[in-house]
Amino acid sequence: MLRGLGSHLNESKMRTRLLLLFTILILLPLALQGIVTYHHFSATMNDKTEQYTIDIAGQVNANLDRLLKELERLSLMPLYDEQLLSILAKYNGAMGTGTWALSEDYLKMKLYTSAQAYDRPEIRGIHLLSNSGILFSNVDALAIDSAWDGNRDAWFRTLAGTDGAWQIIPPHRPSYYSRADASTYISVARVIREPKSLERLGYCIIDVKVDALAGILANLKVENAASLMIVDERQRLLYERVPDGGASVYEALTRQERLSVLASGQRERLEGEDYLFVRHHSPHTGLSVIGLTPLDVIQKESRTLMIFTLWLAMICIGLAIALAVVVSYRVTQPLIQLKSKMSGVEQGDFSKRISPLSNDEFGQLGRGFNRMMDELNRLFHEVFVLGLREKEAELSALQSQINPHFIYNTLESINMMAVQQQHRAVSDMVSALGKLLRYTIGKAGRLAVLREEIDFVDSYVRIQQMRYGGKLQVIYDIEPQVEELRLPKLTLQPLVENAIYHGLGGREDGGMIWISALRFEQELLITVRDNGTGMDEAEIEALNRTLDSLPSSVSLQSSGEGGMGLANISQRIKLQYGDSGSVSVDGSPGQGLAVTITISIAEEGERQDV
Repeated sequence: MLRGLGSHLNESKMRTRLLLLFTILILLPLALQGIVTYHHFSATMNDKTEQYTIDIAGQVNANLDRLLKELERLSLMPLYDEQLLSILAKYNGAMGTGTWALSEDYLKMKLYTSAQAYDRPEIRGIHLLSNSGILFSNVDALAIDSAWDGNRDAWFRTLAGTDGAWQIIPPHRPSYYSRADASTYISVARVIREPKSLERLGYCIIDVKVDALAGILANLKVENAASLMIVDERQRLLYERVPDGGASVYEALTRQERLSVLASGQRERLEGEDYLFVRHHSPHTGLSVIGLTPLDVIQKESRTLMIFTLWLAMICIGLAIALAVVVSYRVTQPLIQLKSKMSGVEQGDFSKRISPLSNDEFGQLGRGFNRMMDELNRLFHEVFVLGLREKEAELSALQSQINPHFIYNTLESINMMAVQQQHRAVSDMVSALGKLLRYTIGKAGRLAVLREEIDFVDSYVRIQQMRYGGKLQVIYDIEPQVEELRLPKLTLQPLVENAIYHGLGGREDGGMIWISALRFEQELLITVRDNGTGMDEAEIEALNRTLDSLPSSVSLQSSGEGGMGLANISQRIKLQYGDSGSVSVDGSPGQGLAVTITISIAEEGERQDV
């Protein structure tokens, strides 16, 4: 799979690879940062919630310690009152045997218990119980029994078996209250013993309202969905704060027998929901405050952060992709432009250049490309000019092998003999041939004025007219103001030669050739037209396309008996004048052809000295 992906990337465009690279470089750190931030924040929230719950539990235990220490102190007070101890000792006996007490004893005990319970709204009642069951209390006599058999309540039997240490009794409903009172109370109780003999005299029972524990939690900021409970050392429930609409988790923990084995900070699953379990133990009272907070509540902030992070990530992804597209386009655009220019160079167009150029590496690359094209163009022209000079050197070497003066003198002797013998036609032909030789051999430059070209063509035509026996007619239409303009040497003669051999060669009645030269604005138009066989439209279009597409790097070559052909003339015009010169062909079957040379006069004027 990775190999296929690598192969696909190797075949993809640079812009696609850059876009993919930028996207990965942006998204990968963003994704890693989001994941790390979410997990870190989630762990931090869990730790803070756990610590906060522990602090709440500790605060609850501290408040409980203050309350229970006060109740413990109240339970010890009877030990320091001899009159109270003597009254309890007066009603000694087996539990349940006592029936009544003296009214003055009731009154004294009433005053004592009422004084102890004064201004303590959390206390339902303070009771002093004799061994025989006589009950002295601050509670109204109509709401409580005056004598009570403690053996009827299981919680009391537990108290009776202690040695005098204070006890916390979980919520229960004491049977000494009237039947109208169905409330449950938490009791702090102890056995009262005579300080000297340690003989049991009775019991002190302090009933505390369960709401007192709820009041301890009222001023604490506890998560609404969290559960708080207070249990004793035997894991008996004293109080449980149940969330609104929730269920008791104490019952679920006791059913699964998990309450005694769970440690603070553990996660526990109850009734299909996960909780964070926190326990805080008070060494003084032996009570433990337990908090259970649903993990969904703890992770609520984490989920909010996750949603926010996801939205932020989506926005960042969109911006990252847009930025990657822009950057990849800006980075690859110079390369695409360079590729396009190089494609043009491959087609033979050395005029391609890179612009505009920046100051970065792509700008340096573009400048290098432009310098390379300038150098190639220069070398190309040097090679082409070198080829022309080699041709001229070959011609000069040929000229050096034959003494021009010997040829001229020989032709002049032949001309004199023809005149003496009155052979006018021979004389004219010899004179024309001499002019041809003087023009081709005697001129070393590559440019000639139009007037000299016309004279050269006229000498060539005179020889051809003698060959065709007068069937060939040539008409000149040359504007006087263009006769001194320069053009490449031997430009018109090949056109006239082509017209004679290819246009009129097959005609028995000969033909007509029209040579015209005129100025049209800043252009010199030279046309050689014949009335020969001509060409069809498709052939003419193909010929014009060939002439237009000829690269200037093609070497000069002979076109056969007619001398340099149209292709060579077109090449020479393009080399000399560039885009300011052209050669075009027009005509139709049976109506002959017209070859037109167009030269910019302004461009030509710049080359007068070449």
